[in-house]
Amino acid sequence: MRALVSVYDKSGLDKICKILISLNFEIFSTGGTFDYLKKSGIQVKSISEITNFKEILGGRVKTLHPKIHGGILADLSKSDHLKDLEDNNIEAFDIIINNLYPFEEVLNDPDSTDEKIIENIDIGGPTMLRAAAKNFKRVSVLIDPNDYDWFSEKLSSNLLTIEDRKKLAFKVFDRTASYDLKISEYLRPSSENKKFPDKINIALNKISDLRYGENPHQKSSIYSDQNLGIANSKLLHGKAMSYLNFLDADAAFSSANSFSDHTVSIVKHTNTCGLSSTDNQLESYKNALKGDPISAFGGIVGFNTEVESKTAIEISKTFFDVIIAPSFSKDAFQILSKKKNIRLLSSNFLDQKYEYRTINGGLLYQEKDNQAPSIEDWDFVTNSKPHKNSFDELLFAWNTTKFIKSNAIVITEGKSILGIGSGQPNRINSVNLALSRAGKLLSNNSILASDAFFPFPDSIDIAAENNIKTILQPGGSLKDNEVIERANHYNITMILTNRRHFSH
Repeated sequence: MRALVSVYDKSGLDKICKILISLNFEIFSTGGTFDYLKKSGIQVKSISEITNFKEILGGRVKTLHPKIHGGILADLSKSDHLKDLEDNNIEAFDIIINNLYPFEEVLNDPDSTDEKIIENIDIGGPTMLRAAAKNFKRVSVLIDPNDYDWFSEKLSSNLLTIEDRKKLAFKVFDRTASYDLKISEYLRPSSENKKFPDKINIALNKISDLRYGENPHQKSSIYSDQNLGIANSKLLHGKAMSYLNFLDADAAFSSANSFSDHTVSIVKHTNTCGLSSTDNQLESYKNALKGDPISAFGGIVGFNTEVESKTAIEISKTFFDVIIAPSFSKDAFQILSKKKNIRLLSSNFLDQKYEYRTINGGLLYQEKDNQAPSIEDWDFVTNSKPHKNSFDELLFAWNTTKFIKSNAIVITEGKSILGIGSGQPNRINSVNLALSRAGKLLSNNSILASDAFFPFPDSIDIAAENNIKTILQPGGSLKDNEVIERANHYNITMILTNRRHFSH
Protein backbone atom coordinates (compact mmCIF):
# COMPACT_ATOMS: atom_id res chain seq x y z
CA MET A 1 0.00 0.00 0.00
CA ARG A 2 1.24 3.47 -0.86
CA ALA A 3 0.56 7.00 0.35
CA LEU A 4 1.61 10.28 -1.24
CA VAL A 5 2.16 13.11 1.23
CA SER A 6 2.80 16.70 0.11
CA VAL A 7 1.50 19.50 2.34
CA TYR A 8 1.98 23.17 3.17
CA ASP A 9 0.28 22.93 6.58
CA LYS A 10 2.20 20.25 8.46
CA SER A 11 -0.08 20.16 11.52
CA GLY A 12 -0.44 16.62 12.82
CA LEU A 13 1.62 15.20 9.97
CA ASP A 14 4.12 13.28 12.13
CA LYS A 15 1.38 11.37 13.93
CA ILE A 16 -0.57 10.21 10.90
CA CYS A 17 2.57 9.26 8.97
CA LYS A 18 3.82 7.15 11.88
CA ILE A 19 0.47 5.36 11.92
CA LEU A 20 0.69 4.76 8.17
CA ILE A 21 4.18 3.30 8.59
CA SER A 22 2.88 1.00 11.33
CA LEU A 23 0.21 -0.20 8.90
CA ASN A 24 2.91 -1.03 6.34
CA PHE A 25 2.25 1.91 4.04
CA GLU A 26 5.05 3.11 1.83
CA ILE A 27 5.21 6.91 2.00
CA PHE A 28 6.32 9.10 -0.88
CA SER A 29 6.77 12.84 -0.63
CA THR A 30 8.09 16.01 -2.27
CA GLY A 31 10.30 19.00 -1.51
CA GLY A 32 9.79 20.59 1.88
CA THR A 33 7.47 17.85 3.11
CA PHE A 34 10.07 15.19 2.27
CA ASP A 35 12.74 17.12 4.22
CA TYR A 36 10.37 17.63 7.15
CA LEU A 37 9.49 13.93 7.40
CA LYS A 38 13.15 12.94 7.11
CA LYS A 39 14.09 15.24 9.99
CA SER A 40 11.21 13.79 12.02
CA GLY A 41 12.69 10.33 11.64
CA ILE A 42 9.90 9.02 9.43
CA GLN A 43 10.81 6.61 6.66
CA VAL A 44 9.94 8.38 3.41
CA LYS A 45 10.89 8.16 -0.25
CA SER A 46 11.18 10.96 -2.78
CA ILE A 47 8.58 11.15 -5.53
CA SER A 48 11.45 11.35 -8.00
CA GLU A 49 12.13 7.65 -7.31
CA ILE A 50 8.85 6.99 -9.13
CA THR A 51 9.07 9.59 -11.88
CA ASN A 52 12.84 9.45 -12.44
CA PHE A 53 12.45 13.20 -12.83
CA LYS A 54 13.65 15.83 -10.37
CA GLU A 55 11.55 18.81 -9.37
CA ILE A 56 11.98 21.69 -11.81
CA LEU A 57 11.08 25.38 -12.13
CA GLY A 58 11.72 26.09 -8.47
CA GLY A 59 9.25 23.44 -7.37
CA ARG A 60 6.44 24.45 -9.72
CA VAL A 61 6.55 20.97 -11.27
CA LYS A 62 6.75 18.12 -8.77
CA THR A 63 3.79 15.75 -9.05
CA LEU A 64 2.51 16.58 -12.55
CA HIS A 65 3.52 13.25 -14.07
CA PRO A 66 1.66 10.25 -15.58
CA LYS A 67 3.24 7.86 -13.09
CA ILE A 68 1.74 9.90 -10.26
CA HIS A 69 -1.69 10.67 -11.67
CA GLY A 70 -2.00 7.26 -13.26
CA GLY A 71 -1.47 5.73 -9.84
CA ILE A 72 -4.13 8.01 -8.35
CA LEU A 73 -6.81 7.84 -11.05
CA ALA A 74 -6.61 4.15 -11.89
CA ASP A 75 -9.82 2.16 -11.45
CA LEU A 76 -8.52 -1.26 -10.42
CA SER A 77 -11.82 -2.91 -11.33
CA LYS A 78 -11.22 -2.19 -15.02
CA SER A 79 -8.99 -4.53 -17.00
CA ASP A 80 -7.82 -1.82 -19.42
CA HIS A 81 -6.70 0.33 -16.47
CA LEU A 82 -4.78 -2.59 -15.00
CA LYS A 83 -3.12 -3.20 -18.36
CA ASP A 84 -2.11 0.46 -18.67
CA LEU A 85 -0.57 0.34 -15.21
CA GLU A 86 1.36 -2.81 -16.05
CA ASP A 87 2.51 -1.57 -19.47
CA ASN A 88 3.79 1.69 -18.00
CA ASN A 89 5.21 0.25 -14.78
CA ILE A 90 2.83 2.32 -12.61
CA GLU A 91 1.79 1.36 -9.08
CA ALA A 92 -1.44 2.58 -7.52
CA PHE A 93 -1.68 5.07 -4.65
CA ASP A 94 -4.18 4.37 -1.87
CA ILE A 95 -3.96 7.55 0.21
CA ILE A 96 -3.25 11.15 -0.78
CA ILE A 97 -2.48 13.71 1.93
CA ASN A 98 -2.22 17.23 0.56
CA ASN A 99 -3.20 20.79 1.36
CA LEU A 100 -2.75 23.98 -0.57
CA TYR A 101 -0.43 26.97 -0.69
CA PRO A 102 -1.88 29.78 1.48
CA PHE A 103 -3.09 31.89 -1.43
CA GLU A 104 -5.83 33.69 0.55
CA GLU A 105 -3.46 34.51 3.41
CA VAL A 106 -0.86 35.95 1.04
CA LEU A 107 -3.54 37.82 -0.91
CA ASN A 108 -4.80 39.53 2.27
CA ASP A 109 -1.29 40.54 3.35
CA PRO A 110 -0.90 44.25 2.43
CA ASP A 111 2.85 43.73 1.95
CA SER A 112 2.42 40.99 -0.67
CA THR A 113 3.60 41.72 -4.20
CA ASP A 114 1.87 40.42 -7.33
CA GLU A 115 4.83 38.10 -7.84
CA LYS A 116 4.42 36.58 -4.37
CA ILE A 117 0.66 36.25 -4.76
CA ILE A 118 0.96 34.49 -8.11
CA GLU A 119 3.67 32.18 -6.78
CA ASN A 120 1.19 31.06 -4.13
CA ILE A 121 -1.35 29.89 -6.69
CA ASP A 122 -1.13 26.14 -6.19
CA ILE A 123 -1.28 24.04 -9.36
CA GLY A 124 0.00 20.56 -8.56
CA GLY A 125 -1.88 20.37 -5.26
CA PRO A 126 -5.40 20.97 -6.60
CA THR A 127 -4.69 18.71 -9.57
CA MET A 128 -3.61 15.84 -7.34
CA LEU A 129 -6.42 16.42 -4.86
CA ARG A 130 -9.12 16.51 -7.52
CA ALA A 131 -7.76 13.35 -9.12
CA ALA A 132 -7.89 11.51 -5.81
CA ALA A 133 -11.33 12.91 -4.94
CA LYS A 134 -12.70 11.81 -8.31
CA ASN A 135 -11.51 8.29 -7.56
CA PHE A 136 -12.90 8.27 -3.99
CA LYS A 137 -14.32 4.76 -4.40
CA ARG A 138 -10.76 3.48 -4.08
CA VAL A 139 -8.55 6.37 -2.93
CA SER A 140 -8.69 8.20 0.40
CA VAL A 141 -7.80 11.89 0.15
CA LEU A 142 -7.11 14.14 3.13
CA ILE A 143 -6.98 17.92 2.71
CA ASP A 144 -7.85 18.92 6.29
CA PRO A 145 -5.53 18.06 9.22
CA ASN A 146 -8.63 17.96 11.44
CA ASP A 147 -9.56 14.69 9.72
CA TYR A 148 -6.31 12.90 10.51
CA ASP A 149 -7.33 11.44 13.88
CA TRP A 150 -10.69 9.90 13.01
CA PHE A 151 -9.34 8.70 9.67
CA SER A 152 -6.36 7.01 11.34
CA GLU A 153 -8.62 5.31 13.89
CA LYS A 154 -10.93 3.94 11.22
CA LEU A 155 -8.06 2.91 8.98
CA SER A 156 -6.31 1.11 11.85
CA SER A 157 -9.54 -0.70 12.78
CA ASN A 158 -10.35 -1.58 9.17
CA LEU A 159 -13.64 0.34 9.51
CA LEU A 160 -13.11 2.90 6.74
CA THR A 161 -16.12 2.99 4.39
CA ILE A 162 -16.79 4.34 0.93
CA GLU A 163 -19.04 6.95 2.58
CA ASP A 164 -16.05 8.11 4.62
CA ARG A 165 -14.00 8.49 1.46
CA LYS A 166 -16.89 10.28 -0.25
CA LYS A 167 -17.07 12.75 2.64
CA LEU A 168 -13.35 13.41 2.29
CA ALA A 169 -13.76 13.87 -1.47
CA PHE A 170 -16.50 16.43 -0.86
CA LYS A 171 -14.16 18.45 1.35
CA VAL A 172 -11.60 18.50 -1.45
CA PHE A 173 -13.95 19.82 -4.12
CA ASP A 174 -15.48 22.27 -1.65
CA ARG A 175 -12.04 23.63 -0.76
CA THR A 176 -10.66 23.79 -4.29
CA ALA A 177 -13.84 25.52 -5.49
CA SER A 178 -13.47 28.34 -2.95
CA TYR A 179 -9.72 28.46 -3.63
CA ASP A 180 -10.31 28.93 -7.35
CA LEU A 181 -12.94 31.61 -6.68
CA LYS A 182 -10.40 33.67 -4.76
CA ILE A 183 -7.89 33.33 -7.58
CA SER A 184 -10.43 34.31 -10.24
CA GLU A 185 -11.46 37.39 -8.22
CA TYR A 186 -7.81 38.38 -7.90
CA LEU A 187 -7.22 38.00 -11.64
CA ARG A 188 -10.45 39.72 -12.69
CA PRO A 189 -9.54 42.63 -15.01
CA SER A 190 -9.26 45.87 -13.05
CA SER A 191 -11.82 48.04 -14.79
CA GLU A 192 -15.16 49.59 -13.92
CA ASN A 193 -16.76 46.24 -14.69
CA LYS A 194 -14.99 44.87 -11.64
CA LYS A 195 -17.53 46.68 -9.46
CA PHE A 196 -20.47 44.86 -11.00
CA PRO A 197 -19.21 41.82 -12.91
CA ASP A 198 -21.42 39.66 -15.09
CA LYS A 199 -20.96 36.84 -12.60
CA ILE A 200 -20.59 37.02 -8.83
CA ASN A 201 -18.96 34.15 -7.00
CA ILE A 202 -19.42 34.03 -3.25
CA ALA A 203 -17.38 31.62 -1.15
CA LEU A 204 -17.86 31.86 2.61
CA ASN A 205 -16.62 29.71 5.46
CA LYS A 206 -18.84 28.85 8.39
CA ILE A 207 -17.62 30.39 11.62
CA SER A 208 -20.23 28.80 13.86
CA ASP A 209 -23.84 27.77 14.26
CA LEU A 210 -25.94 30.23 16.24
CA ARG A 211 -28.45 29.27 18.90
CA TYR A 212 -31.29 30.34 16.60
CA GLY A 213 -32.13 33.00 14.03
CA GLU A 214 -34.25 36.11 14.27
CA ASN A 215 -36.81 34.03 16.19
CA PRO A 216 -36.44 30.80 18.20
CA HIS A 217 -38.07 28.68 15.48
CA GLN A 218 -35.49 29.80 12.88
CA LYS A 219 -32.09 28.09 12.58
CA SER A 220 -29.04 30.15 11.67
CA SER A 221 -25.25 30.22 11.29
CA ILE A 222 -22.63 32.90 10.67
CA TYR A 223 -20.19 32.84 7.74
CA SER A 224 -17.27 34.97 6.59
CA ASP A 225 -14.77 35.17 3.75
CA GLN A 226 -11.91 36.69 5.73
CA ASN A 227 -10.51 37.23 9.22
CA LEU A 228 -11.69 40.79 9.76
CA GLY A 229 -14.78 42.65 10.92
CA ILE A 230 -17.54 41.83 13.38
CA ALA A 231 -18.10 38.36 11.94
CA ASN A 232 -14.61 37.53 13.21
CA SER A 233 -14.75 39.54 16.42
CA LYS A 234 -13.53 38.22 19.77
CA LEU A 235 -16.02 37.60 22.57
CA LEU A 236 -14.16 38.67 25.71
CA HIS A 237 -16.98 38.12 28.19
CA GLY A 238 -20.54 36.87 28.32
CA LYS A 239 -22.78 34.39 26.54
CA ALA A 240 -22.37 33.49 22.88
CA MET A 241 -23.53 36.08 20.37
CA SER A 242 -26.96 35.57 18.82
CA TYR A 243 -28.20 36.33 15.31
CA LEU A 244 -29.78 39.58 16.50
CA ASN A 245 -26.72 40.47 18.58
CA PHE A 246 -24.59 40.36 15.44
CA LEU A 247 -27.04 42.51 13.46
CA ASP A 248 -27.25 45.15 16.18
CA ALA A 249 -23.52 45.09 16.91
CA ASP A 250 -22.84 45.64 13.23
CA ALA A 251 -25.18 48.64 13.13
CA ALA A 252 -23.65 50.19 16.26
CA PHE A 253 -20.03 49.56 15.32
CA SER A 254 -20.45 50.70 11.71
CA SER A 255 -22.08 53.99 12.68
CA ALA A 256 -19.52 54.68 15.43
CA ASN A 257 -16.66 54.09 13.01
CA SER A 258 -18.04 56.55 10.46
CA PHE A 259 -16.93 59.48 12.60
CA SER A 260 -13.64 60.67 14.06
CA ASP A 261 -13.02 61.75 17.66
CA HIS A 262 -14.55 59.59 20.40
CA THR A 263 -17.81 58.37 18.90
CA VAL A 264 -20.46 56.31 20.67
CA SER A 265 -23.50 54.77 18.99
CA ILE A 266 -26.37 53.10 20.83
CA VAL A 267 -28.60 50.77 18.81
CA LYS A 268 -31.78 48.76 19.46
CA HIS A 269 -33.21 46.40 16.83
CA THR A 270 -30.75 47.95 14.31
CA ASN A 271 -32.32 51.38 14.98
CA THR A 272 -30.01 54.10 16.24
CA CYS A 273 -31.16 55.38 19.64
CA GLY A 274 -28.32 57.80 20.24
CA LEU A 275 -25.05 58.89 18.68
CA SER A 276 -22.45 61.40 19.75
CA SER A 277 -18.94 62.36 18.66
CA THR A 278 -16.75 64.56 20.89
CA ASP A 279 -13.14 64.77 22.05
CA ASN A 280 -14.11 63.05 25.32
CA GLN A 281 -15.36 59.46 25.37
CA LEU A 282 -17.34 59.76 28.58
CA GLU A 283 -19.08 62.88 27.31
CA SER A 284 -19.89 61.14 24.02
CA TYR A 285 -21.40 58.20 25.88
CA LYS A 286 -23.54 60.40 28.12
CA ASN A 287 -24.74 62.42 25.13
CA ALA A 288 -25.58 59.27 23.17
CA LEU A 289 -27.55 57.85 26.09
CA LYS A 290 -29.38 61.15 26.50
CA GLY A 291 -30.72 60.83 22.93
CA ASP A 292 -33.20 58.08 23.92
CA PRO A 293 -32.48 56.56 27.35
CA ILE A 294 -35.67 54.48 27.36
CA SER A 295 -34.99 52.73 24.05
CA ALA A 296 -31.31 52.31 24.93
CA PHE A 297 -32.17 49.88 27.74
CA GLY A 298 -31.13 46.38 26.64
CA GLY A 299 -29.46 47.75 23.51
CA ILE A 300 -26.00 47.58 21.99
CA VAL A 301 -23.29 50.21 22.42
CA GLY A 302 -20.61 50.70 19.78
CA PHE A 303 -17.32 52.59 20.29
CA ASN A 304 -14.69 53.59 17.75
CA THR A 305 -11.98 53.87 20.42
CA GLU A 306 -10.82 51.75 23.37
CA VAL A 307 -13.36 51.79 26.20
CA GLU A 308 -11.99 53.74 29.16
CA SER A 309 -12.57 53.02 32.85
CA LYS A 310 -14.58 56.21 33.50
CA THR A 311 -16.90 55.31 30.64
CA ALA A 312 -17.19 51.74 31.90
CA ILE A 313 -18.41 52.98 35.28
CA GLU A 314 -21.22 54.90 33.57
CA ILE A 315 -22.07 52.01 31.25
CA SER A 316 -22.46 49.69 34.25
CA LYS A 317 -25.35 51.86 35.52
CA THR A 318 -27.56 50.80 32.58
CA PHE A 319 -28.41 47.35 31.28
CA PHE A 320 -26.94 46.70 27.83
CA ASP A 321 -26.80 43.46 25.90
CA VAL A 322 -23.53 44.03 24.02
CA ILE A 323 -20.63 46.48 24.17
CA ILE A 324 -18.47 46.42 21.05
CA ALA A 325 -15.21 48.32 20.70
CA PRO A 326 -11.72 47.95 19.23
CA SER A 327 -10.52 47.12 22.75
CA PHE A 328 -11.14 47.65 26.46
CA SER A 329 -8.67 49.06 28.95
CA LYS A 330 -7.72 46.65 31.72
CA ASP A 331 -9.72 48.59 34.30
CA ALA A 332 -12.72 48.99 31.99
CA PHE A 333 -12.81 45.26 31.36
CA GLN A 334 -12.64 44.47 35.08
CA ILE A 335 -15.53 46.86 35.75
CA LEU A 336 -17.79 45.61 32.96
CA SER A 337 -17.03 41.91 33.32
CA LYS A 338 -18.59 41.99 36.78
CA LYS A 339 -21.95 42.19 35.00
CA LYS A 340 -22.91 38.60 34.26
CA ASN A 341 -25.36 39.22 31.42
CA ILE A 342 -23.35 41.66 29.33
CA ARG A 343 -21.34 40.65 26.26
CA LEU A 344 -18.01 42.37 25.67
CA LEU A 345 -16.88 42.18 22.08
CA SER A 346 -13.61 43.41 20.57
CA SER A 347 -13.31 43.86 16.84
CA ASN A 348 -11.40 45.66 14.16
CA PHE A 349 -13.48 47.64 11.69
CA LEU A 350 -13.70 46.42 8.11
CA ASP A 351 -14.58 49.28 5.76
CA GLN A 352 -16.49 47.32 3.14
CA LYS A 353 -17.12 49.03 -0.18
CA TYR A 354 -20.03 46.88 -1.34
CA GLU A 355 -23.05 45.18 0.18
CA TYR A 356 -25.75 42.81 -0.97
CA ARG A 357 -29.21 41.81 0.15
CA THR A 358 -31.17 38.76 -0.83
CA ILE A 359 -34.54 39.00 -2.54
CA ASN A 360 -36.80 36.24 -3.79
CA GLY A 361 -34.84 34.47 -6.50
CA GLY A 362 -31.68 36.57 -6.34
CA LEU A 363 -29.77 39.33 -4.64
CA LEU A 364 -29.22 43.07 -4.95
CA TYR A 365 -25.61 44.27 -5.00
CA GLN A 366 -24.57 47.87 -4.50
CA GLU A 367 -21.85 50.25 -3.39
CA LYS A 368 -22.15 51.06 0.30
CA ASP A 369 -23.32 54.54 1.21
CA ASN A 370 -20.03 55.42 2.88
CA GLN A 371 -18.72 58.34 0.82
CA ALA A 372 -17.78 61.18 3.14
CA PRO A 373 -19.97 64.28 2.75
CA SER A 374 -18.37 67.45 1.39
CA ILE A 375 -19.59 70.99 2.01
CA GLU A 376 -18.29 71.91 -1.44
CA ASP A 377 -21.19 69.91 -2.88
CA TRP A 378 -23.80 71.77 -0.85
CA ASP A 379 -26.03 74.63 -1.94
CA PHE A 380 -26.90 77.33 0.61
CA VAL A 381 -30.27 78.31 -0.80
CA THR A 382 -31.89 80.58 1.80
CA ASN A 383 -31.28 84.18 2.79
CA SER A 384 -29.93 83.00 6.14
CA LYS A 385 -26.52 81.33 5.89
CA PRO A 386 -24.71 79.12 8.41
CA HIS A 387 -21.63 80.37 10.22
CA LYS A 388 -18.40 78.66 9.19
CA ASN A 389 -17.82 77.64 12.81
CA SER A 390 -20.87 75.37 12.57
CA PHE A 391 -19.71 73.38 9.53
CA ASP A 392 -18.42 70.43 11.60
CA GLU A 393 -21.78 70.19 13.34
CA LEU A 394 -23.61 70.37 10.01
CA LEU A 395 -21.46 67.58 8.58
CA PHE A 396 -22.15 65.47 11.65
CA ALA A 397 -25.90 66.03 11.40
CA TRP A 398 -25.97 65.13 7.73
CA ASN A 399 -23.77 62.06 8.13
CA THR A 400 -26.07 60.59 10.79
CA THR A 401 -29.07 60.35 8.45
CA LYS A 402 -27.65 57.39 6.50
CA PHE A 403 -27.78 55.23 9.63
CA ILE A 404 -31.50 55.85 10.21
CA LYS A 405 -34.27 53.89 8.50
CA SER A 406 -36.19 55.96 5.96
CA ASN A 407 -38.11 58.15 6.15
CA ALA A 408 -35.43 59.55 8.43
CA ILE A 409 -35.36 62.81 10.36
CA VAL A 410 -32.56 63.52 12.80
CA ILE A 411 -32.37 66.39 15.30
CA THR A 412 -28.85 67.20 16.47
CA GLU A 413 -27.05 69.78 18.53
CA GLY A 414 -23.30 70.10 18.66
CA LYS A 415 -22.24 66.65 17.50
CA SER A 416 -24.90 64.65 19.28
CA ILE A 417 -28.32 63.33 18.30
CA LEU A 418 -31.23 64.71 20.31
CA GLY A 419 -34.13 62.99 18.57
CA ILE A 420 -34.81 60.57 15.74
CA GLY A 421 -37.84 59.92 13.55
CA SER A 422 -37.37 56.75 11.54
CA GLY A 423 -39.18 54.12 9.51
CA GLN A 424 -42.31 56.20 8.97
CA PRO A 425 -44.25 55.91 5.67
CA ASN A 426 -44.41 59.70 5.35
CA ARG A 427 -41.89 62.39 6.18
CA ILE A 428 -44.13 64.60 8.30
CA ASN A 429 -44.68 61.74 10.75
CA SER A 430 -40.91 61.33 11.06
CA VAL A 431 -40.54 65.08 11.69
CA ASN A 432 -43.11 64.97 14.48
CA LEU A 433 -41.54 61.86 15.99
CA ALA A 434 -38.01 63.31 15.98
CA LEU A 435 -39.13 66.59 17.51
CA SER A 436 -41.17 64.86 20.22
CA ARG A 437 -38.20 62.67 21.15
CA ALA A 438 -35.88 65.67 21.30
CA GLY A 439 -38.43 67.39 23.53
CA LYS A 440 -36.90 69.69 26.14
CA LEU A 441 -33.42 69.22 24.66
CA LEU A 442 -34.32 71.43 21.69
CA SER A 443 -32.74 74.89 21.45
CA ASN A 444 -31.99 77.63 18.93
CA ASN A 445 -28.85 75.70 17.98
CA SER A 446 -30.67 72.48 17.06
CA ILE A 447 -30.29 71.20 13.50
CA LEU A 448 -32.87 69.15 11.60
CA ALA A 449 -31.53 66.80 8.91
CA SER A 450 -33.70 64.84 6.47
CA ASP A 451 -32.42 61.84 4.48
CA ALA A 452 -34.53 62.84 1.45
CA PHE A 453 -36.36 65.88 0.11
CA PHE A 454 -39.46 67.46 1.60
CA PRO A 455 -42.35 66.87 -0.81
CA PHE A 456 -44.34 69.72 0.76
CA PRO A 457 -43.52 72.74 2.94
CA ASP A 458 -45.67 71.51 5.87
CA SER A 459 -42.66 69.94 7.59
CA ILE A 460 -40.97 73.35 7.60
CA ASP A 461 -43.97 74.82 9.41
CA ILE A 462 -43.68 72.20 12.14
CA ALA A 463 -39.91 72.72 12.40
CA ALA A 464 -40.42 76.47 12.81
CA GLU A 465 -43.03 75.92 15.53
CA ASN A 466 -40.34 74.02 17.44
CA ASN A 467 -37.72 76.75 17.04
CA ILE A 468 -35.56 74.86 14.51
CA LYS A 469 -33.22 77.37 12.82
CA THR A 470 -31.21 75.10 10.48
CA ILE A 471 -32.42 72.38 8.09
CA LEU A 472 -30.37 70.02 5.94
CA GLN A 473 -31.98 68.09 3.09
CA PRO A 474 -30.85 66.81 -0.33
CA GLY A 475 -33.44 68.68 -2.38
CA GLY A 476 -34.90 67.34 -5.60
CA SER A 477 -38.61 67.84 -4.95
CA LEU A 478 -40.94 69.42 -7.50
CA LYS A 479 -41.83 71.81 -4.70
CA ASP A 480 -38.25 72.73 -3.73
CA ASN A 481 -38.95 76.41 -4.41
CA GLU A 482 -42.02 76.42 -2.15
CA VAL A 483 -40.06 74.64 0.58
CA ILE A 484 -37.19 77.14 0.32
CA GLU A 485 -39.62 80.09 0.34
CA ARG A 486 -41.24 78.73 3.49
CA ALA A 487 -37.80 78.44 5.14
CA ASN A 488 -37.07 82.06 4.19
CA HIS A 489 -40.42 83.06 5.67
CA TYR A 490 -39.29 81.72 9.05
CA ASN A 491 -35.69 82.95 8.62
CA ILE A 492 -34.52 79.32 8.70
CA THR A 493 -31.16 78.40 7.21
CA MET A 494 -31.72 75.66 4.63
CA ILE A 495 -28.95 73.71 2.94
CA LEU A 496 -29.39 71.38 -0.03
CA THR A 497 -26.78 68.63 0.19
CA ASN A 498 -27.56 67.23 -3.29
CA ARG A 499 -27.21 63.68 -2.03
CA ARG A 500 -29.92 61.40 -0.70
CA HIS A 501 -29.37 58.93 2.17
CA PHE A 502 -32.25 56.46 1.93
CA SER A 503 -31.84 53.38 4.11
CA HIS A 504 -34.31 50.50 3.81
